[in-house]
Amino acid sequence: ILSGAADHYGFTARQLSITCGSHNGTNEHRELVLSILDKAGCTPGDLQCGVHLPIFMRIAETYPGNEEDKDPVRHNCSGKHAGFLALAKYLVEDIREYLNPEKKTQQMVQKAVAEITEYPQEEMKVSVDGCSAPNFSLPLFHLALGFKKLACAQGSTPEMSMALARIKSAMTEYPEMFSGEGRFDLDLMRSFPGNVVCKVGAEALQGIGFSDPPLGIAVKIHDGNSRALWPVCVEVLKQLGMIAKGSNFSYLKRHEVPQVRNARGLVTGQITPAFQLREA
Repeated sequence: ILSGAADHYGFTARQLSITCGSHNGTNEHRELVLSILDKAGCTPGDLQCGVHLPIFMRIAETYPGNEEDKDPVRHNCSGKHAGFLALAKYLVEDIREYLNPEKKTQQMVQKAVAEITEYPQEEMKVSVDGCSAPNFSLPLFHLALGFKKLACAQGSTPEMSMALARIKSAMTEYPEMFSGEGRFDLDLMRSFPGNVVCKVGAEALQGIGFSDPPLGIAVKIHDGNSRALWPVCVEVLKQLGMIAKGSNFSYLKRHEVPQVRNARGLVTGQITPAFQLREA
């Protein structure tokens, strides 16, 4: 958005939403990513995110019948990779290098992350994410701050504030595009329509931002197992007074104290948060 690429290619709010997310890889998601690639003059073969069994198939416990697990467009990160490719094309960079952290495309991404999280770019260690994109390290406090500023459209310049407002609008108008059915992100967005932005990350990471009250939350489960992540998030919201209990929010109820089932489907336990927030 800041570079002018979004307007140059005429990306819609729906298309911008999927560039923010980790989508389920459904046919609808696939068609939307293809439309972004087409506008930017790119092809599925240009994507460097890799392949995996689409999330919607994992949730439904179904198996690929048409090589869906070999289609990079169904990768949960294909939306943002399509966005990276569009930016690289707009900047007239070699699109084969669109993930290179030394090239302008990813330097602009890192600069934007550093600016919104108020964390020095030179102190960020650069690693490689599961989708092969550069991954920029920063403390959880700064990640939470970034999500609050995104939710409230609080940029350091009028241009940044306008870009954040546009991103938030796209995410809140089309939350099913950057997430998908059966996912905590979509359930949280539906529970607080227009008031929250959120994004799950690899290795059990969750960022959440509210505009009313202005609030940023970042949660990380140390062992990287996500099964405890969403009960913890619901408990955090309860302790912060955002919700009285998950059962009052139909979309969040199943995340509050999820059941553990064995191979026969028998309930063998449940995941119960056991912590108390404290001021640092």
